[in-house]
Amino acid sequence: MLIYLVTLIGFLGTLLIIPYFKSLLVESNIVRKNYKGDLIPVSIGIVFLPMLIVNSSIVRYFYKDNQIYIYLFGIIAMAFIGIIDDLIGNRDVSGLKGHFKSLFKGRLTTGGFKALFGGFVALFISVSISNSIIDIIINTLLIALFTNLINLLDLRPGRAIKGYILISLIILFSVSLYYQKILIMLLFSNVLAYFKEDLKAKAMMGDAGSNVLGISLGIIVAGNFLFITRVIILILLIIVHIITEKYSLTKIIENNKILNYIDMLGR
Repeated sequence: MLIYLVTLIGFLGTLLIIPYFKSLLVESNIVRKNYKGDLIPVSIGIVFLPMLIVNSSIVRYFYKDNQIYIYLFGIIAMAFIGIIDDLIGNRDVSGLKGHFKSLFKGRLTTGGFKALFGGFVALFISVSISNSIIDIIINTLLIALFTNLINLLDLRPGRAIKGYILISLIILFSVSLYYQKILIMLLFSNVLAYFKEDLKAKAMMGDAGSNVLGISLGIIVAGNFLFITRVIILILLIIVHIITEKYSLTKIIENNKILNYIDMLGR
């Protein structure tokens, strides 16, 4: 019953507050040109947070499990650095490789700061949920790479959210504990409420949103999957990141009929 309650509250609550946040961002001139060249509100991913906190309070009342604090810490921390990158981000450097090259040359980009900060956040969470050094290493990488994965997808309307929804559903049906299913729905319902705005290019969730989506997936996977499963997922994430450092993800999707159909669906 609780999972339906938080899903309903998250969806309807987020749907209700989206217009207010859009107006706030436009009035504050927090806008950016999308891939079509249209000026739209950016960093609207912050709209995921209010109902997430409300629903987390409800869940904490019924479940005295401190894992929710770790979950919230990761999400709020990455939303914070995401907002910074959205507002003052360096757009002349791209990719993890590019940001770390700049860092080694003595220039800190917002992307480099985000990578370092996100890595430290992932490390803290991993230390909190892991039982061994090898677990800490694997979970840190999982959380960090999941966070960046959704960021990589967030280049066209709806693409990142489609990826998030697919992975979330796989996780939802893979975890056995009811509590973990509730944790997934805390954010999932908020994202569904916002989905149309992103799909129709009426707003950009920015790093403030993609960071939140990515780290939420990473935390759930790191804390609930068997060792061998996590290793396999980590290898897949590393392969994806290596490929996207060398080739354009957008071009890969556009050149594949199935991926391109899914990518264009609903736009």
